Amino acid sequence: MKRNRRPWIESLAAWTNCDPAVLELAMPQLGQHDPAPSLRQKLAGRPIRATHIVACHHCTLARGAGRFVQIYSTHEQVICLRHRLWLGDGVTGVTDQLSIRDSPEITTAWHHHRNLITRHGRSGVRKAFHIAAVINWRWYDQFHHFTAATDIYDTLAANQPRHANSHAVVAASLYPSIVDLTAVMASPRWAEIAHSRHPDQFLDRISVEVTDGWQPRGASDPLRDWMRSDWLPGFRGSDAINASKPR
Repeated sequence: MKRNRRPWIESLAAWTNCDPAVLELAMPQLGQHDPAPSLRQKLAGRPIRATHIVACHHCTLARGAGRFVQIYSTHEQVICLRHRLWLGDGVTGVTDQLSIRDSPEITTAWHHHRNLITRHGRSGVRKAFHIAAVINWRWYDQFHHFTAATDIYDTLAANQPRHANSHAVVAASLYPSIVDLTAVMASPRWAEIAHSRHPDQFLDRISVEVTDGWQPRGASDPLRDWMRSDWLPGFRGSDAINASKPR
């Protein structure tokens, strides 16, 4: 009997009764390193192989796919809502996925994040989210952030001590503050105020909603730097979550 020499993904497509192009974009492991632009456009928000996360292991085990499965993702895909697991920044494997059941603020922020996309559009929110993430992480590096984030961290670390001090638990703790800052930055009206000669109204809102009443000051503050220079992130693909750092 002759050996079947057709590409293996075509054989898999025949077995699963699924289009090869859909299979190629269903999981990073099944796709090419850099799919053709025409293929990337078939599934909105899944542009390149670098844009992926580790899927919730409870979901993949329930479907018989094993524990470690990578999936293409968009920037708001940071939690599994069904199993209340953190899937976002800092998660490189199944053991990094931590429970967020005791921190409902994270789930509330995720709903807010999705609503912002509906209101302002995916492109604008993605840019604002990345900028807000860089600013919040720099605040964390400078002084370990504000009360809302530290309270979430304390809860997560106390209930799951093996995740204490991990990048994932810090990222999950910062996420609600990042979304709150994203909400202001993604608004064209508030962004215009921030870059105007009279940004006091913008700073007042930030102090109430994000920074515990403190107004960022000084040239070294990351929010002030953004207000002054209006830097934008560079992205690979239409909705990459692994964006390059601003210059």
